[in-house]
Amino acid sequence: MAAIELYLEDSYLKECSANIVSIQDRFVVFDQTIFYPGDGGPCDRGIIKQGDETYNI
Repeated sequence: MAAIELYLEDSYLKECSANIVSIQDRFVVFDQTIFYPGDGGPCDRGIIKQGDETYNI
């Protein structure tokens, strides 16, 4: 199942809710994302919040 790439429809989104599809080692896959992967240029940076925890991306 591929993640819905929300940034393709609105590149100015600042936040969204998403569900975890899988976790492997230090990689997390969500059902949708606003993070742009980069493709050779600068990639997006931000945070993921889950409950009281915050993770830098």
